[in-house]
Amino acid sequence: MGEFEIDKKARFFFFLMFFGPLIGLFTWIFWGDILDKRTVGEIYLSFKKEIHCIGKVDSIYRQKMNHNILALKTKSCVFDVASNWETKFEVGDSISKRKGELILKHYREGKLIEILDYNDIAKNMK
Repeated sequence: MGEFEIDKKARFFFFLMFFGPLIGLFTWIFWGDILDKRTVGEIYLSFKKEIHCIGKVDSIYRQKMNHNILALKTKSCVFDVASNWETKFEVGDSISKRKGELILKHYREGKLIEILDYNDIAKNMK
């Protein structure tokens, strides 16, 4: 027996004390994701259903601290634009995205010019 050899019970105890909390922490953090059977597109759509933004676009800018995403600023909200739709908007346009809906109505000079559907974006997600 060596000078610093530890018996099996103590080794198991140290292993449990070191790795047990780490395993517990990662299990607690990722348990919901492991059990969630929804696809990436379905999760994306559930987040987009919660957005509510209606108003005239006052300014358009890129959010540097949010992966350089294009944002439309209205008086009541800041709307993050999906990358597929970045070229469609101008200052002075109006947008209407109601909570619970998956469509964005895009108006220019008081006329509805297009209805953009988040389902089209979710179809391309893997």
